[in-house]
Amino acid sequence: MDGEDGPAEPSEELRVRSEDPLQAHLPSGRLAMHSALVEFLRDLARHAALPGVLGAALAALLIGPAYGVPATALLAPVLLASVFVVAVLERWIPYRSDWNQTRGDVLPDALYLPTTALATGVMRPLVTVVGVLIGATVSRLLGIGLWPSDWPLVAQLVLAWVVVELFAYWPHRWLHEVPWLWRLHATHHSPERLYWLNATRTHPLEHLFRSCFGLLPLAIAGASDDLLALRGATDAVVGLFQHANIDMRLGPLNYAFSAAPVHRWHHSRDRGEADHNYGDTFIFWDVVFGTYYHPSGREVSELGIRDLDAFPRGYLAQLASPFRWRTIETESRRAPG
Repeated sequence: MDGEDGPAEPSEELRVRSEDPLQAHLPSGRLAMHSALVEFLRDLARHAALPGVLGAALAALLIGPAYGVPATALLAPVLLASVFVVAVLERWIPYRSDWNQTRGDVLPDALYLPTTALATGVMRPLVTVVGVLIGATVSRLLGIGLWPSDWPLVAQLVLAWVVVELFAYWPHRWLHEVPWLWRLHATHHSPERLYWLNATRTHPLEHLFRSCFGLLPLAIAGASDDLLALRGATDAVVGLFQHANIDMRLGPLNYAFSAAPVHRWHHSRDRGEADHNYGDTFIFWDVVFGTYYHPSGREVSELGIRDLDAFPRGYLAQLASPFRWRTIETESRRAPG
């Protein structure tokens, strides 16, 4: 009997209209065009967001001095704009929707912002002074300048990327391979989701350790302030995309940038997967040294630290964690599951 049939399922068109009030009054032809345009823009963002934002940031810092605005003065507004873009993209094209749900981690992660700023503020002048003294001594002994300051600024930037990344790769790898250094680095690996803000979740002692290596090469070489600003912008922008919960499709650029598609594997709960992809901003030294890991056909399953479920979630407790390591290990063995 006709009356025994249930209500007809709504058509796909009606379903889309009901889910998006902005499309509710569009004619069907315009609705199709609107949907196609939105999907095109999403796909474009998946492929072009990182190179586009990074390119725009570097272009602003390169063009600014020609109009009397130093690159160092543009650095803060450029980074704020980049944070805004990344935060919007996390909602528009998320890699995993559940990673956009807070897990009591936003406040601790936010507290690492001033911690990181303080550690950088302490280390930068100290390392700069030491680097300038070493560089001046070496330059005097060799009778030549250590940095090709007469090169075009873009060429200097590429050289800086290669040099600094080498000095960043090995300390990061040591943080995984040396047990007492891993106690410092575990804080950074403790999140069970990745989003832009927890890129700053780094124990201050780790930050001090890595800053010695990351800041020293260009300080010794005598690189200019504009070059340092360009390199700083590169690190910051790629760092945002490294942890961003964005569905990125980078293709061959996955062999260049240490962005989310490869960095997620570095945060895998499986240490056999996590002990790879040590590049800070770029990934090419991992390719050279055989630690690049980006398997095709599957995605990382769980994030965090296996067998360390009792690792603290609070900010102050995380700061104390390297000094309570055996207690945390003992509590983890007692934890259910």
